[in-house]
Amino acid sequence: MTGKEVVNLIRVLREKGLSSDEILQIIEYVETHDPKEDGHTED
Repeated sequence: MTGKEVVNLIRVLREKGLSSDEILQIIEYVETHDPKEDGHTED
C-alpha cells in the first residue's frame, strides 16, 4: 500500500468507529499477508 492509501484507509476505518489498535492490526495484516495463502489465485 502507498502512504496515501494507508491514510485513506485510516480515515474510513475511524469513521466506522475502529480504534487505533484495531486499525494497526488491519494494516499489519494487509501488509504481511500473502494473498496466495488463502488458496485463490488471480490468473
